[in-house]
Amino acid sequence: MSDDTCTQDGSPDEIEIGGSIDPCSYLPGQSARMTYRIAEQLSEQRYQQLLERGWRRFGKVLFRPNCPVCSACTGIRVPISTFYPSKSQRRCLKTFADITNLTLTVSNPTLSREHIQLHNNYHQDMHHRKQWPFRKITSREYAEAFLDGQFPFSREFQYRHNGQLIGLALVDITPNSLSSIYFFHDPVWRDLGLGTYSILQEIETGRQLAKDWLYLGYYIRDCSSMNYKNNYRPHQLLTTFPNDDQSSLWHSPAQQTQEPPAAS
Repeated sequence: MSDDTCTQDGSPDEIEIGGSIDPCSYLPGQSARMTYRIAEQLSEQRYQQLLERGWRRFGKVLFRPNCPVCSACTGIRVPISTFYPSKSQRRCLKTFADITNLTLTVSNPTLSREHIQLHNNYHQDMHHRKQWPFRKITSREYAEAFLDGQFPFSREFQYRHNGQLIGLALVDITPNSLSSIYFFHDPVWRDLGLGTYSILQEIETGRQLAKDWLYLGYYIRDCSSMNYKNNYRPHQLLTTFPNDDQSSLWHSPAQQTQEPPAAS
């Protein structure tokens, strides 16, 4: 079943497809179903509207949950202007500030052997740590997942140490937001908190660009791979997944206390 979302001239820009009901990848014993949209064209303004309504993106494929009985997946976003790091997050910032020859560059998404090797090393490590399914990704599969569409708002954040690629974040930038799509890294850097550092750098980039929000995807309270997003405070949660013609309603959960930064 599909429903086309059209441009003003009547040509379909987004083709909507209802997914099948499958076992949930995040919560054992639950069933999951996604709704997909294939976007042949996508402006920054349109994409911003979709982010506000809980849609996510990989390549040309937009998606959001439409599960039959479960509503555990909740959109989460961080208000950039009022965010302040926790004690452990400040410690992470200091750790990486003390590392010499660590660089961050932001550019349009690219593809190289380094990308593929880093992606496969990360997923192989997660297979051993958390039993994620593992199969080596090919260059074509990587391009379809992360580069397809070549939308003008897509960026990659490359983290290099002594010139070696150690982490890569795919991030979208719209008129008022950043959207954190995916991050993978060299497992050697895991214990230092490179994933945490990456999100903090995305928030800082948003602050420098005067953006309002960093979208972090979906928060799932009872899933260890997804509930870490609760640590970035304050944050807002999406109340429901509205239709295109409905307004989105975000709320700030209670008890988001977090110690302010130490005086300098």
